[in-house]
Amino acid sequence: MAYTKEEREKNKSILLATLNYLLEYHSGDMVFDDYSPSKDWYLGDIKKTELDIKKYRSKQIKRRLDMHISLLRHHYDQGLNNYIKENTGYNIDIFEEFKINVMPIISKGRIVDNDVYLIENYLKAYGTHPEEQENVDLLKGLLAKRETEISRLKALGGLITIEGYSVVQGKNSWTMNAIDYHKLSKKWLLCEEIAPNGFCKLSVQISGKGEHALTYVNISLRGGVGGVYGAKGEKLPIKVYWKDDHNVIIETKKEYKSIFRYKQVSSYGELVKIEYRFA
Repeated sequence: MAYTKEEREKNKSILLATLNYLLEYHSGDMVFDDYSPSKDWYLGDIKKTELDIKKYRSKQIKRRLDMHISLLRHHYDQGLNNYIKENTGYNIDIFEEFKINVMPIISKGRIVDNDVYLIENYLKAYGTHPEEQENVDLLKGLLAKRETEISRLKALGGLITIEGYSVVQGKNSWTMNAIDYHKLSKKWLLCEEIAPNGFCKLSVQISGKGEHALTYVNISLRGGVGGVYGAKGEKLPIKVYWKDDHNVIIETKKEYKSIFRYKQVSSYGELVKIEYRFA
């Protein structure tokens, strides 16, 4: 696909502004000691973009722009649209597809199962936007009617529901039913500990086999998930505890060969310190 001069200029300007926005507002999503993987990534992408601009690589620029906007859309980021307008003059709406997707639902005035996900996306993106309040109220009303009908069917024994679990491994995440989740978790999850705040989580996990086996500790905070400690070996008896919302304990052994070991991790300024106790 060939891009016009105006399209090339727009994509270039919006991408550079988006990367600067990410550096300014999201490089602190997960910081291990003083290391921010996100900051390194954004700085690297700025260099790649500057080179692509010099080499007139329009496709690479558009592909990188689409990727970063997709990630921000996935996290329902509410700041990018205004930032782009203020710094480039361009008007964008990263949630536009969510609005397009719910228009047929609004027109038909009822919800089927596959509509719920589309409505949830729209409400998370536009729920606080005054100009969308009429559609927001209408969709909330349709959801309320659906929940009332589901409750009625449950009471009559005419509906079976399956609770879902969110599974996170590295950068991948997915949802599965309870039975499959517990079967899978036995293969890689040794233990989990939830923080007093009910949201943050520590988990001891395993990966690999034999000489490639690794036992590691993941921490889940509001900004993401990442490993804070890892040692060579399969199913090592490593224990984890929350002292409070900002302090954790990892019990391990000195003879274990650690691959990485951080003393603290922060997420958007919220600091969690890690204490190691060696048997």
